[in-house]
Amino acid sequence: MNVVIFGLGQQSTPIWYMLTYDSPYRVVGFTVDEAYRTTNIFRGLPLVSFEGVEEYFPPHAHRMFVPLGWKRMNGLRAEKFTQGKAKGYSFISYISSRALIWSSLQIGENCIIQDGVIVEPFARIGHNCNLRSGCMIADHAIISDHCFIGAWAVVAGGAVIGERCVLGLNSTVCDGIKVASGCFIGMGAVVTTDTEKNGVYVGVPARRCA
Repeated sequence: MNVVIFGLGQQSTPIWYMLTYDSPYRVVGFTVDEAYRTTNIFRGLPLVSFEGVEEYFPPHAHRMFVPLGWKRMNGLRAEKFTQGKAKGYSFISYISSRALIWSSLQIGENCIIQDGVIVEPFARIGHNCNLRSGCMIADHAIISDHCFIGAWAVVAGGAVIGERCVLGLNSTVCDGIKVASGCFIGMGAVVTTDTEKNGVYVGVPARRCA
């Protein structure tokens, strides 16, 4: 299956490498907003304007991947995912061969599961989520759409992470806890109680600071 990648940033180059050497997909090109396109070639492949990408890479013959980070609380990645869907694209998800998952995993489109990630049975992952290396999603946990789970973060059994959340490096969400949408959980924080929407939580135990 031919794939076009959105973006030229820090996330895009490793994903190009992973898809090339650790997936059944064939990367055939890149796309960015015209305002950021300063060349026609990237990694030896065509680089085209996102505004007209469907003319160069027709949706019926190509899938798309948007491997952006958590900029604007995942808002930029969500925006490009939505725009790509409006253009008629289906999106792939990448699961590293070095991740530990089960065949029954429910996972949405445009997700990244990197090396060393563990996802236990009965966990669910929504659309457009980025799970960084070494994080752990326990049984019956739910990761909602447009989330970013940092390296070595732990989401314990039955916990629910709302839409557009960011969990920092080595953070922990304890069993059964509900993290409301739009929350930022700081590096190393341990969340022991339910959170409120759009909050910033830091510390052990985590407390809202913004």
